[in-house]
Amino acid sequence: MEIVPGVYRVEGIAGSNAVLLAGEQMAVVDTGFPGNGEAIVGYIRSIGRSPRDLRWIINTHHHFDHSGSADELHQLTGASIVAHRDEVVPAKDGRKLLRKGVEGEPIPIWYRWLFHGHRPGVPDRPIHDTVVHETVDHGDRLEVLGGLRFLHTPGHTPGSLTLVLEGQQMLFLGDSVINNVNRLSRPLMWDRKKRRQLDASLRSLRELAVDIACFGHGPPLQEAVMERVRSLTDRPYDMPTWQIVLKNWRTLRKFYRTNRQRRGVPEGVGS
Repeated sequence: MEIVPGVYRVEGIAGSNAVLLAGEQMAVVDTGFPGNGEAIVGYIRSIGRSPRDLRWIINTHHHFDHSGSADELHQLTGASIVAHRDEVVPAKDGRKLLRKGVEGEPIPIWYRWLFHGHRPGVPDRPIHDTVVHETVDHGDRLEVLGGLRFLHTPGHTPGSLTLVLEGQQMLFLGDSVINNVNRLSRPLMWDRKKRRQLDASLRSLRELAVDIACFGHGPPLQEAVMERVRSLTDRPYDMPTWQIVLKNWRTLRKFYRTNRQRRGVPEGVGS
């Protein structure tokens, strides 16, 4: 699906959205669960490009429903894997490895049962290490489609990134904001300190002027983008988790059911 000229939402992906930026140099934003590499390569060929044209594999954050196919896609294309420096850990041999799991935030058993159900064949974390070839920080840029700027927006994870595609006035929010179609929400997070940090990150975006937003989960948004993003931080994300779940349980059930149909189960939806 072409969102705007040169920007494509890759079809047939399990897990998060994967968005292809097809300028003179090419990048993909997130890769979903493991096993999507061939689908992404096939999509690149379907728009008349060579997989070897792919230069960067960008991870908005380390959760493996977003980064699970990064290493596979690197092996298929030779593209460099990119992440914020706070999303990597050093290996004994000096390599930089993408974090695994959800450090410090175990998901309660009752929540797994209520919303995730039994997911045979889907591990809780990646089996193989993912080597990061390039780390970025706040304000760094890549020359893709007129300029892709990285903004460090911690909260959901320590090194979560928001991307601004400057030529198209387009925003990539990863899981810092989720599009539930009828409304935007913040991801469901157990740590109240991290929820406050996420709010601070979202407030830092309030002055941006963009026309389109893409999300890790949910369709692109092309109407009243910043008005709706700003409205999230008008309501502080500081209530107890159980209140958030009770308030949003119908939306949560619908969200997980929709994503199971796409064969991917995301981290969660909050307020």
